Amino acid sequence: IKFSADAQYLASGGEDRVVRVWQVVHTDASPSILTPDLSTGKILPPLAPADGGSLAGAPGLAALSRKVLRGKSSKHVLPEHVVLPETVFALAEQPACVFEGHEDDVLDLSWSKQSSRLLSSSMDKTVRLWDVESKACLQMFGHSDYVTCIQFNPADEGYFISGSLDCRVRIWSVAERQVVDWSDLNDMVTAASYTPDGQAAIVGSHKGCCRFYKTRDCKLNQEAQIDMSISKKRKSQAKKITGFQFAPGNPSEILVTSADSQIRVFNGITVLQKFKGFKNTSSQLSASYSGDGRYVVCASEDSHVYVWRRAAGGMGSAAGGGIGVKAKTWLTSRSYEYFFCRDVSAAVPWPGSSPSPLPRAGDERASSSVHGGAGRRASDNDPFGDGVQLPPRPKSGPLTFPGSQAEMLRMGPSSREAGCNAWGMVVVTAGLGGEMRVYQNFGMPVGIKGQK
Repeated sequence: IKFSADAQYLASGGEDRVVRVWQVVHTDASPSILTPDLSTGKILPPLAPADGGSLAGAPGLAALSRKVLRGKSSKHVLPEHVVLPETVFALAEQPACVFEGHEDDVLDLSWSKQSSRLLSSSMDKTVRLWDVESKACLQMFGHSDYVTCIQFNPADEGYFISGSLDCRVRIWSVAERQVVDWSDLNDMVTAASYTPDGQAAIVGSHKGCCRFYKTRDCKLNQEAQIDMSISKKRKSQAKKITGFQFAPGNPSEILVTSADSQIRVFNGITVLQKFKGFKNTSSQLSASYSGDGRYVVCASEDSHVYVWRRAAGGMGSAAGGGIGVKAKTWLTSRSYEYFFCRDVSAAVPWPGSSPSPLPRAGDERASSSVHGGAGRRASDNDPFGDGVQLPPRPKSGPLTFPGSQAEMLRMGPSSREAGCNAWGMVVVTAGLGGEMRVYQNFGMPVGIKGQK
């Protein structure tokens, strides 16, 4: 699943060989959108596995469910830490476009910069170019093996890059419908991405190799190479590269997902940060940045979706934020949020949903309190030196600091903490069963009992 550049459409493709385009819509928010009957206690999809499994892994959410059950008279009683916006994200019930033509599984999708055209690659050894307005297939580009990855040149959509299991990465001219240049990696190509300016590209392989190319004048000239399988001066098992994404607003940083259950942030060939906790050993899972680049979201083979916070400004700024320094060269983040999503195979944050500012102190819920964790009160430390004192961030737990909701609301949307919460974040998932689901975070941070 891939969002268009203008964040107004979502394209999906998979084993049914069909590419669909869904329009993003917004609907009025009300407690009833969460579930047809809140009295059941099933407030949010991530509360528990669909098979009725235990809530033990999410005590904070279990408490949320119990609060709803204790609601007095109203059918739609919300817990005090759930704050609904005026409108919420949704996808249209019917696709705006249905593109048929591929003869095997669809493996990758890429939108043009103007969001008017869409590329799809397939196990049928072709890439197809679709026009969203005319709802037609404009061109087809043949390969000699499965086409695992594609991307339009972000600076010139007259060209695109493709990677294939035939070990070749190619640059294509759309108008001429032919290969302009190609390079043989001597290994199956599993991921490829242009830099945001279209002047370079990074290509990943099945054995864990990342190659950097200059692509000026549509020529592939290799500049550097990273081998993920080299660790601690000895080779480890292969780490298939499964995805790339450049950081929004920061073209020097790239997110690299690999099949060793790790996500790495690179600046050039230097590792800045690693994210751990999810499982990716045999799937083509790919992590994504939130629209503002502050969070990293990825599906996992354990039927969960994981969310990490991206460390801003390098090691020093995150040293006190629950992210440990490892080997004196990069940060390793093992602190995350996650929610259940059965058989999830892809998860992407909506790029139009930078987590929203918290409601102002005048909000009707501003006086409500959420029982925080065991952290010190705000007056105990002032890490920013600006007179606004906050408790230390725990090593794991809520994406924002523990404490009362009133303390957070007091700061208002222009505050520093308004940029450190995930309220309003939208994540769309796709699953092996052929279903897409939409998750939106309406909850304020809740302390977990017993957590220090």
